[in-house]
Amino acid sequence: MLEWCIANTCTYSRKSIPLWATQGLRYQRRHVICSQRLIDKNGEVSDHLVECLPEKEAQSLQERYGNATLQLEGQHLLENSGQEDLLKGRERQAREIRAKCEEFDISSFKMANLYEEQERELSPENEREKQVTRPPAAISRKHSIHPDVQSLVTHGVLNRSSDAFCPAFDTLRITTAGMYYENTSWPKDLLVTTDFAEAVHGVSKQFLDSYVRPVNWVVSCKEGGRTSLVILSPFELQELMPLIRKYKRVALHVYAPRLNMSARKLEDLSFCVIPPVSKSWLVPMTAVRDLNIFAGQLYIRDYEVYITLCGFLGLLSGNPESGMVVESDGFVRRLTSTGSELVNGNGSVDGVVRRMESPFMKSPVEFLRAILAMRRKGQGFEMSHLGMILHGELIPRERFDW
Repeated sequence: MLEWCIANTCTYSRKSIPLWATQGLRYQRRHVICSQRLIDKNGEVSDHLVECLPEKEAQSLQERYGNATLQLEGQHLLENSGQEDLLKGRERQAREIRAKCEEFDISSFKMANLYEEQERELSPENEREKQVTRPPAAISRKHSIHPDVQSLVTHGVLNRSSDAFCPAFDTLRITTAGMYYENTSWPKDLLVTTDFAEAVHGVSKQFLDSYVRPVNWVVSCKEGGRTSLVILSPFELQELMPLIRKYKRVALHVYAPRLNMSARKLEDLSFCVIPPVSKSWLVPMTAVRDLNIFAGQLYIRDYEVYITLCGFLGLLSGNPESGMVVESDGFVRRLTSTGSELVNGNGSVDGVVRRMESPFMKSPVEFLRAILAMRRKGQGFEMSHLGMILHGELIPRERFDW
């Protein structure tokens, strides 16, 4: 192995010496030219500089295909052919380059790979200049704390009929996802505050995709024996934090959608809770599901959650049963049975096909794609769990064991 590595290193070095010598010769020649007067007495660039400094970019047909013997660049370096006037004042450097060529037994520059390397260096490169597309100008709304939001924090009372709260998915009407929004099908349990939903003053016929706030701060409260979630804006968090610590009527949770496999799972809402919750505290799965969808989470916790999510969305999660009408995006139109397991010829379970009384009459795939595209702001998500689901792919259980 060592002999092979050393031999290949020597071979590569020997192939690179002609290119190195040619580049060194060019540098020395330019140094000699630029050491002379660059500006003439008329204040213009010297004719000598204009004539000698540029390198030849092309060959004529006679030079390329004729029979005349050409003096290759660098050939006089090896032959010491009396063209030292081109390197006047740089003789020592030329001798050092010549000595290095002799050390590697380089006697000619007529090498095809040398020309290939030179052409590769001179070939025009595609220059890509990124242009940042700024969101359209808009007037920001003035922040305020609604009395009902403050009452929620101080008394733990959630007034759903108040204009201080609105269903989270309803706020997406003013985005490009709004054209695919099925109002009667999406749950209304997950709420956001008005200050969170209205970041700027809307402009007529203009989608506000660029002004949708990310989901990072969630408060939970007890409402009729169940736990409800409300998403706060950063301003409300800053102003209400002292009241949350003082009254302890609601719990403040840190949340972030899981955008890569290595990211920590925060969907259980147990990370850095204020005030701390007991170890037995559990957030309802339906609330977590709605929160993950609204926030644009890309990766699913485990296979069981995947099955449940597909059942809610009405999407196929395993091999289809007879009698099913499955659209190209995986949306199941009709099921002959629910909750059945499909077993292959070997007796192993291939997957579970369930449609848990899905509320959707038409496929929600386009709406979800619009949400993820808006949340990702141009970044791809095709290889994630949600990306695979929305492209009609079935995810095996093994993909959740990474």
